[in-house]
Amino acid sequence: MKKSRTWLYALILVALGVVILLTWKLREPASPKTPAEIVAALQVPGVQYQQHKGKTGVRTEIILPDSTEVILNSASTLYVPADYASGHRAVVLDGDAFFEVKPGKDSFTVTSSILKATVLGTSFRMRSFAAQQGATYYQLTGTSRVGKSYHSATDNQPEVLERGQMVLANREIDLMEKETYQPEELETWLSDILSIKNANPMAVSRTLEDWFGVEVEMRGDASKARIITEALYFNASLEDVLNDLGSQQGFKYKIDRNKVMLNF
Repeated sequence: MKKSRTWLYALILVALGVVILLTWKLREPASPKTPAEIVAALQVPGVQYQQHKGKTGVRTEIILPDSTEVILNSASTLYVPADYASGHRAVVLDGDAFFEVKPGKDSFTVTSSILKATVLGTSFRMRSFAAQQGATYYQLTGTSRVGKSYHSATDNQPEVLERGQMVLANREIDLMEKETYQPEELETWLSDILSIKNANPMAVSRTLEDWFGVEVEMRGDASKARIITEALYFNASLEDVLNDLGSQQGFKYKIDRNKVMLNF
C-alpha cells in the first residue's frame, strides 16, 4: 500500500513539473525581431515593393509616380509598392524623410515601425528607424492624421496635426505626445544650409543627429574641445561637415550606416 502511494506521489510531482515547465515556456518572452523583420511585417503580403535607399551622409531626392516629392535622409529606406500608380498610395519608411505630397482622390499613407500618417496634400517630415524605439513627426503645411502603427494597450487615438505641430513617440514605453515646434527650423533644414553657432561637442552631436538623421556616440574626453563659434555649410555631406569639425574640435570619426562615432 505504501509503495503504491509513493508511485502516486511521484506521478503527481512529475505532472506538476510538466505544468510548471509549459507555463514558463508560454510566459517566456518571444525573441526580439530584427529591423528587417519589423519592416517586412509592415508591408502588404503578396505586393512587390521597390526600395529607395538613401546614401550615408547625403540626401536623396525621389519623385513618386503621382509627382509626390520625397527627400530621403542619410541611411534611410523608402519602400514603394508596385501598384502605387494605380491609386495605392501607401509607402513604408525605415528612416528619416521629408514628404511633399501631391493632392489626389486617394489618401497618402506612410507607415513606420512606430508611426502611421494619413494625409491628402500636405508636407511633413517623419523620422522613425526600425532599429530605434523613438520617432518624431513634424507637420510643415496642411494637416495630417498621425497615430501609432502598432496596437497599443493604453491609447490608440490618432492626433490631427497642423503647421507648427509635431509628435514625439516611443514604442518602448508606449508613449505618443503632441507638441509644438518652430516651422522655420524645418524650412532651414530644407534649404540645406547648416549653421552651427556657439556649440560644444554635445550640442554639435545633437545638431548632426537632427540634420543628417544619424545617431552620434562620443568617446574619450571632449571636455577640452573648443567651442564652435560659427560654422556654415552649404549642401554639405556628413563627411564634409565631420572633416571640418574634427579639425576644429580635435576628434576622429567613424561612420557605420546611420551611426557616427566621434573619438576625442
